Amino acid sequence: MGLVFWERVNKTIKETGITQESLAEKTGIKYQTLRSWVSKDILPRVDDAAKIAKELGVMVEYLVSGAHSFAPRDADDFYLRYKRFSILLEYVEQLPPEQREDLEAFALLLTEKMRALEARKAERKE
Repeated sequence: MGLVFWERVNKTIKETGITQESLAEKTGIKYQTLRSWVSKDILPRVDDAAKIAKELGVMVEYLVSGAHSFAPRDADDFYLRYKRFSILLEYVEQLPPEQREDLEAFALLLTEKMRALEARKAERKE
């Protein structure tokens, strides 16, 4: 997953003509950290991904999935939602392992239910 993210970041960097060093400086991310993420195929935290996307003029969604469903005017709302989500993730990381596992299991269950609901809606449209 990270590799695809970084491939899209590097592709966009080339298209915009900036460098990784410049991207790191403009986002406030240390260049060594950015290089480490790229070389080790590590996805950044959501707030850092949002900073990268914003600086590159693309949506985080594009960097993650290749999709372009958000209009540019929604970029600030998108960034703010993911900033709040990042804060929530930091809180979750501080939970004891058992509570974190319970929360992760609950999130997976919700995701499965949402996908099943979306599949049913898609079947009805056909």
